[in-house]
Amino acid sequence: MKKNILITWTSKWIWNYLAWNLNSDFNIFAISRTKTDLDLFEEINIDLTNFELFDNIVKKFEQREIKFDSIILNAWIWFFGKFEDALDEEYLNIINLNLTSNILLIKKLQKLLNKKAKIIFIWSIIGKKFMKYWAVYQASKFWLRWFAGAIKNEFTWIWVHIINPKIVDTTFHDNSTIDLNLSSDKYTSKEDILLSVKEILSWNEKRFEIDL
Repeated sequence: MKKNILITWTSKWIWNYLAWNLNSDFNIFAISRTKTDLDLFEEINIDLTNFELFDNIVKKFEQREIKFDSIILNAWIWFFGKFEDALDEEYLNIINLNLTSNILLIKKLQKLLNKKAKIIFIWSIIGKKFMKYWAVYQASKFWLRWFAGAIKNEFTWIWVHIINPKIVDTTFHDNSTIDLNLSSDKYTSKEDILLSVKEILSWNEKRFEIDL
């Protein structure tokens, strides 16, 4: 019987790639604002900053007696530019999606996790560095990294992992208002991220934090 994996944000980039490559071996439940082009086991199309919808989603899973063996959390947004250039709403959206949605979703889904289930954050090496032009985006990564470490110590019956890639070679930073001037050694391939996820799911990788 295939195990159930819940993945957030599967509509494009690395997250669509992960869902597509895991789809044949697992029942993929996707939560994404935009519908994917994949034939997944189940897809729920909502904005993850609509926190009031979380209880209804969890209730529907409970009614169907669905349990999860893994949750892969990917959903985030960004702003790359001078601190004063972003609108207040942009910063609030970054915090709500990158941090608050993950905290509340895990809180709601905790009771639906099987014993020895895995929570995997696909996050960023920037949560461990200090860089200019990324202030609030970087802060959200930093906060979530420490949240992941805290629940790792508290949830002794499940496994928590965080994968920290460098920039993934996609168009996700095209909205930057400054020149990021990124060299090739600043990138992580989507294949390396997929390999790390597979190693975690197969119990070959047991480290809490994996820097790519």
